[in-house]
Amino acid sequence: MTSLFNVPLLLSHYGYIGVFLIVFLESGIFFALPGDSLLFTAGILAAGVGLNLVLLIPLIFLATLLGGIAGYFIGVYIKTLHRYAFFRKVLKEEYVERAHLFFDKHGRMAVILSRFVPIVRTFAPIAAGIARMNFSKFLGYSIISSILWSSIVTLVGYFLGRAFPQIENYLSYLVILVVLVSLVPVVLEWRRNKKGI
Repeated sequence: MTSLFNVPLLLSHYGYIGVFLIVFLESGIFFALPGDSLLFTAGILAAGVGLNLVLLIPLIFLATLLGGIAGYFIGVYIKTLHRYAFFRKVLKEEYVERAHLFFDKHGRMAVILSRFVPIVRTFAPIAAGIARMNFSKFLGYSIISSILWSSIVTLVGYFLGRAFPQIENYLSYLVILVVLVSLVPVVLEWRRNKKGI
């Protein structure tokens, strides 16, 4: 069984199908999957002979967009469960209202920027659905964020692979580095909130 966290091996075994499924799930359904590291590594492999960049970026864009839409409707469904007493206790109306106000005020930046933050990008579409964010706006912002994330992260890997062909020999180390760097915003936000308490 190929490990989900051994990104180079994952790509060599499952190729485009693996990329699509993992990006789709990580974009709005299940957070414990490689995201940035997958795109980065796929970009490096596209610089060699492993993957075709012309197919890869549109595929990642589509998976990202569809995953976010799925997450949004999961959030909408969760909100419909609010009529049951148990879910009203877990998901208090005041929290839903706060989320609604947040997405009304910061919806564009929340949807676009969350795409670049691990874990947050999985839960932001769900939160938008729960908060009843206007779907047309959500979709528009999701298209922008999906284009940016799928192209920027993948192209960084691609151009590094072109500039340094031997970089493929150090993919395992680079994947770890990308994961650590992508977690920096999460850690900084956690520390900021902890200090604010």
